Amino acid sequence: MTSEQLRVILSSEDYARYPFLPEALNHLRELGLTLEDLSSTSLGAIILSRAKDRLARVIESSTYPLPDEDYRAEIAAFYASLLILAGISDQRLTEKFAIAYSKNVHLFLKQEVEKGNFSKLFYIAHHLLGWRVRQVGEGVMVHFSDYVQAQPEYVGPWKLVNRLVDRGYVFISWQELARLLETGVRKYVVSLVRDVNVPTSLPENVYKAVEEISAAWSSRQHDLRAIARTVYSEKKEGMLPPCMRELLRKQSSGENLSHSARFALASFLISIGLSVDEVLDLFRSSPDFREDIARYQVEHIAGLRGSRVKYSPYKCDNMRSLGLCRWECEKVSHPLQYFYRAARGRVPSSRELW
Repeated sequence: MTSEQLRVILSSEDYARYPFLPEALNHLRELGLTLEDLSSTSLGAIILSRAKDRLARVIESSTYPLPDEDYRAEIAAFYASLLILAGISDQRLTEKFAIAYSKNVHLFLKQEVEKGNFSKLFYIAHHLLGWRVRQVGEGVMVHFSDYVQAQPEYVGPWKLVNRLVDRGYVFISWQELARLLETGVRKYVVSLVRDVNVPTSLPENVYKAVEEISAAWSSRQHDLRAIARTVYSEKKEGMLPPCMRELLRKQSSGENLSHSARFALASFLISIGLSVDEVLDLFRSSPDFREDIARYQVEHIAGLRGSRVKYSPYKCDNMRSLGLCRWECEKVSHPLQYFYRAARGRVPSSRELW
């Protein structure tokens, strides 16, 4: 399949599942809905309410609800959500929304692969994201530059040295392309929010929605930061996953942690709400600590430098493959999942594997 051969038929269900597609936005334009309509019409009120509900769910549970049958309202709610996010202008919340939303997209694309429908994956990859992709036999090839920008992990089978590469193209399966597209869509949604032109004067109901969601997000962040700082300052390390407790112990005792261990610890502490300076204070006990280098690295992890993308800590499987974890925690696949459950008073049980 090449770009010249690409033929894709999009249904109303697709518009609800993938409202970021230009074709879905065209349907929204056909409604003639304006910014003022969000504040002055019953339809606008429904759309705004739906957008707020979706954003509230992202804040509370890190999930984006599955679309319903009213695809036009679903598209409108998606773009109203982007407007609210742009009005709040908080990179962390935008990233959280994009992550939750892109996970749904990954689910839908996996279903397409299971049905043998590959055209939508190819369409999103090539037409929307501009990736260089080619169908080869039962699989697909993606240019290495697009691959490395979207690979979900930098260890194990995703590591580029472990892939078959031919003349700049990486061989992958369609399921793997679906996973790469999750990352691609996440970044695309972030760019959509960044490109929203927020008027200096918003309609009253829209302004109230921005304030309401902003307040909910600030409250949530304050709660988690308060918990994180309590854990950090009062040494209540039982709320941290055992892998992070062990890394903290080693760091505090002056051991020279590996690069991957430092990344895992720094990205985890940044993710639960500690500041760059608080993380730097922790690493000052490192035998080879240099303020300038350490600050650059931590700020890069926090998304304050370079690509401006905030890095997530390794998943549990990656921690084990790197030799940074020897525990198995009940129903936990990510260190942040452990912390959030513990923060709600449900500390997961753990057992040591070796």
